[in-house]
Amino acid sequence: MLTSIGGMIGVVLGIALSRVIAGVTDAPTAISIPAIFVAVGFSMLIGIIFGLLPSVQAANLNPIDALRSE
Repeated sequence: MLTSIGGMIGVVLGIALSRVIAGVTDAPTAISIPAIFVAVGFSMLIGIIFGLLPSVQAANLNPIDALRSE
């Protein structure tokens, strides 16, 4: 959930920045819907991968050994 919200915030900021650049430089900008889906999907994928890896590693540890190494 957190990574999808972060991805959507990034898309909104990207669209806003694109509008600002288009207004300042009079250069046309284009925003494609597939690019938005890819950006949010990539954000979610990175968040899921880097959220699951440490939790899976921690779940596989023996609790006594994990506390002893602290």
